[in-house]
Amino acid sequence: MRDTAGREYIDCTAQAWTLNVGYCHPDVLAAVAEQMRHLTHIRYGFPTIPRIKLINRLASLFPGNLRRVALNNQGGGTAIEAAMKLAMINRPGATTFLVAYRGYHGATLATISASHYMPGLMRFSGWGLEHIVRFPYPYCYRCPIHRDPATCGLACLELVEQAILYGANTPIAGLIIEPMQGAGGQIPTPPGYLAGLKELCHRYDILLIYDESQTAFGRVGAMSAAEYYGVPPDIMVLTKGLGGGFPVGAVVAREDLKGFTYLEEHTTFGANPVAFAAALAAIEVTLRLDLPGRARLLGQRATARLRQMQEDHPLIGDVRGSGLFIGVELVEDPETKVPATERATALVELAMERGVIFDLDMPNVVHGLPTRRNVVKIKPPLTINEEQLDRALDVFEDVLEGVARLPDSALEHIRRKMIESAMPR
Repeated sequence: MRDTAGREYIDCTAQAWTLNVGYCHPDVLAAVAEQMRHLTHIRYGFPTIPRIKLINRLASLFPGNLRRVALNNQGGGTAIEAAMKLAMINRPGATTFLVAYRGYHGATLATISASHYMPGLMRFSGWGLEHIVRFPYPYCYRCPIHRDPATCGLACLELVEQAILYGANTPIAGLIIEPMQGAGGQIPTPPGYLAGLKELCHRYDILLIYDESQTAFGRVGAMSAAEYYGVPPDIMVLTKGLGGGFPVGAVVAREDLKGFTYLEEHTTFGANPVAFAAALAAIEVTLRLDLPGRARLLGQRATARLRQMQEDHPLIGDVRGSGLFIGVELVEDPETKVPATERATALVELAMERGVIFDLDMPNVVHGLPTRRNVVKIKPPLTINEEQLDRALDVFEDVLEGVARLPDSALEHIRRKMIESAMPR
């Protein structure tokens, strides 16, 4: 991409991990232009050809008999709320939801409370908390119960069961989880965890809801994390990569679940045929170019390079992720794992000056102060070529060497800026 001064950048964020098929893919633009010649808007109650085609296409893409589909044009937060409503419809009287530590599910009133406590949203985050119970995400690099992941036997599942048994004051409708946590630090669930979670949910009659806003449509080296792990949920939420740059959200659910009435899930612009045409084109591009396979191979190339860097740079504590869903956790010391928050912030700023755009995980805020934001995220469009990826990693390594040598005075300056940005305005 280029800025107004003509400077070029390699974007390793895909603009909130949305442009899986790249910027302005010609097939997406052609589908949009053609659709705009025929129909640009229609109210939710009327079916259209793009809507019916997209419903049928989504019903064929994912494992687990996920054939019920509801669409919107407002993205992940609205789709998560739709999934919550659907769970409550199918579990009458149940009004509680389980969510994971450091999860992020949107910025609507309901999803803020279901998400991590973030600066800028703190003034709203108490609303709806009576319906939310949290459990620790299986963050193996920083195990919440200080076990060895190689021998723990997924002991963290016991904490989920404790939350089910003793954490809720009302019956539980659903458990919402990112199968690979995105904003919270690019954290994959360990092998076997999702299968154990699904068994727990079904044992206690709780619907398992995957938030695949970031992981679906090739990002993790498969069409979905459900496919990657081989563990389909009861309900899946989709957005970001679905629309090829256009706003589309979707809920796909088990065919045997009861669906919405017209009044239970509709918005004025929720049946936008232009966005649905874009989504259909983006899906076809993803499949035709085998972007999941491409993400898998390029992800292996990138993580191999990053792990090689890790051997020479103790600032890299952990490299994780699948496909082009990569997180690099920076630490001051590999033994103590003290988060290198200021150095990570400096790395992203300096890399942008060098023409590469990276991003960080969301900040952890305690008493209004940021305490951790030390995971650099590498999630470019899946159409990135090898030369561009190698260039981005060259810049990453060069800048990494520089931030490792930053003096205490520079780190303190960065920290003051972080504190100022975290304060409510």
